[in-house]
Amino acid sequence: MTELRNRPLFTSTFENPRSFRPEDDSAYVYGLFEERSEHIQSWTSSCPTVHFVKIVNQGRTSIETDAQGLGSLSLRNQSDLSRLFDHLRRKRIYLDITGLSHHVWAPLVRVALDKNLDLDVVYVEPANYSYSPSPRKGEIFDLSESVDGIAPIPLFATLNDTDEERVCFIALLGFEGTRFAYLVEQIDPPGGKIVPVIGVPGFQLEYPFHAYMGNQPALEQTRAWRNIHFARANCPFSLYYVLEDIMRRYSSDHIKIAPIGTKPHALGAVLLAITTTTRSIELVYDHPKRKPKRTTGALRLLVYAVSDFVR
Repeated sequence: MTELRNRPLFTSTFENPRSFRPEDDSAYVYGLFEERSEHIQSWTSSCPTVHFVKIVNQGRTSIETDAQGLGSLSLRNQSDLSRLFDHLRRKRIYLDITGLSHHVWAPLVRVALDKNLDLDVVYVEPANYSYSPSPRKGEIFDLSESVDGIAPIPLFATLNDTDEERVCFIALLGFEGTRFAYLVEQIDPPGGKIVPVIGVPGFQLEYPFHAYMGNQPALEQTRAWRNIHFARANCPFSLYYVLEDIMRRYSSDHIKIAPIGTKPHALGAVLLAITTTTRSIELVYDHPKRKPKRTTGALRLLVYAVSDFVR
């Protein structure tokens, strides 16, 4: 594996989220569906030249914003989402994914990059996760109510009839071992081609151990623990490089990636799916229904120079 220190990481880190300010004459797209996104509201008065657009509703197939005249935007229609960026009339775009679901921010990233915009993605780490009141194996934290089932992320659907034995299943693991077990059961990949990735170092020192514990049953049952890889939990680019290394090892296989871990890891997987043209990358997602108060507090704010990385 190529040493990570020799690879560029396009990330700016702010230890206090309130110390960051978006550039003048930029646009900032966000949602307030997480407590740690609330600091954004203080910027609307201190950054008068920034065009703020709030996503007020994130449905399964469409979104609504507070921008007048846009109406409902279909997540499955690239032209619809393009209208959002046309409305912003800015070259520099910040997309804050902290409070947005994968099926919302991922297609927005794809469209912004297709339009050749200067895109920075913003993410705020949570200070704490809510522990389950009655923890069981695979359920240390109380994060999701249920899953809607496996379905494509909008604008990332793929058509593939690959032989099941020629599939490499890469699972980006978080704390919810029940989701990993569910995906393994539904996809039924070859046992020797299940490659888990855990965030090391984690947002906090103990988090990798929680990830191991939460996923222990499925890791042991499939013996996938033998194939574990590591990437920084808060870095999409380090994850991107790790995925590249894995793909080289499984060069003749169809790649399926389950972004069920950290949101920065999911961003890395999305970027890989967007930029890889020589082979098919399939994102396998179970669309969880998140609990409203699953996290509290905020740690670092990170700004990922996504368009610079892609270019």
